[in-house]
Amino acid sequence: MDILIKSFNRSYYLDRCIQSVYMHCIGEDLQIKVLDDGTPQKYLDKIQQKFPSIKIYKSEFYNQKVTFTERGERPKTHNIPIDLWIKIASESSQNFILLEDDIWFTESINITELQRTIDQENLSFVKLFWLGNPILVQEKSSIIKNKIRIFKADLFVENPILYNFIFYKFNRFKIRKTLQNLKIHTRKRHLSYYSIYSVAGVVFNKDYFAALWNSHKNEVDEFLQLYNAVNYKFINKTAAFARTENEIVRTGFSSSATNQFKNYDDVNVDMFRFNKIINDAWLEGDFDAMANFPADFPQENIIEILKASKDSEIPIEEWQKWVAKFKNQFTAFGCQID
Repeated sequence: MDILIKSFNRSYYLDRCIQSVYMHCIGEDLQIKVLDDGTPQKYLDKIQQKFPSIKIYKSEFYNQKVTFTERGERPKTHNIPIDLWIKIASESSQNFILLEDDIWFTESINITELQRTIDQENLSFVKLFWLGNPILVQEKSSIIKNKIRIFKADLFVENPILYNFIFYKFNRFKIRKTLQNLKIHTRKRHLSYYSIYSVAGVVFNKDYFAALWNSHKNEVDEFLQLYNAVNYKFINKTAAFARTENEIVRTGFSSSATNQFKNYDDVNVDMFRFNKIINDAWLEGDFDAMANFPADFPQENIIEILKASKDSEIPIEEWQKWVAKFKNQFTAFGCQID
């Protein structure tokens, strides 16, 4: 089974991610594929040297973006490498694990046994984590086979036309407010659809993955992808969905790949500058990618690096406030964050 890792300018997290795969994924024919969108070459060289069997693929936007990321600056282009993701997925094993660079395994899993269960149960999707939040894995019923919980998702409507009307098509119009006032469109009902969808931390059947990107218009639109998930499930009546019995991966909250959606009115942190500082420390051997594993990086380690950099553009107190606000985005709707 192939493992695809979406990567952008956080070699310190990518190192941890890959190490965790080798620590916890048991099975034959394991191929790691890094799908990179702008990590400076010197960092990729170190990654390749540490893990010579991995394959690194660069997006069509790589050269445009790396000109900026190697200086710790925000790239001028905001294009998303969706075509690269779809292409490599189409060339990969029928079922593959999709991670992002800041996701890592915390428990072992037998990939060979997992593949056997997927084949036997016709699984299109196996969710590997949900941040301790039950509303992201709402189920009507389920059975457990080989530590995989195969479930019937508890979705408010399963018809894509109704889903489109209630949750997607009119999302930007006044009708959404009316549906919310009538308690038809609720957060819990909407989040239930993440039982059959996730951006990463998932085992995907590649046909299902490709279907999620129908009409993507070169942008990540989770409302559209959720609609595509509902539509796929409606058309493919025998497709089944599942999750691991326990969460076996986790994600980090120490940084973001970009500034988008992660800046706050009263906090000023440039993540491109931040990532250059930590990447450089990691490159020189001054930042341990496995520090505090399997938990996220200890703040004191990052503070030590920031102090040593003497970079006035990344005030330590501002970064700490940023992390707290980032975590709060998830705890506000029931996620459990350490």
